[in-house]
Amino acid sequence: MLNMVEVMNLSEGNPGAMTFLFSLISAPKFGDSKVIIEKVKKLAITGSDLYVLWSDLGGRSLSRVKEICEKVADHILIDACSRQDYSGRELIKEYMEV
Repeated sequence: MLNMVEVMNLSEGNPGAMTFLFSLISAPKFGDSKVIIEKVKKLAITGSDLYVLWSDLGGRSLSRVKEICEKVADHILIDACSRQDYSGRELIKEYMEV
């Protein structure tokens, strides 16, 4: 899972990203958390981008974030997470409608 050093590194001190990571740690469905954690580590989605994934793209739903991590192409997901104006939602839309 994640230890405190990893939480600090992945969150880059962003409180929203930290909240997201702590919710992953405490999630009852470990499999969901594992998929998400592996994806964000692989793609180096950190800090405010991690918060965008959880809040803006995933609507603060772990199951939705897991679905996004499974369905959206890596390069699109990286781009969508980097957009802090909600435009990332349009980028992932076609993947989520399948």
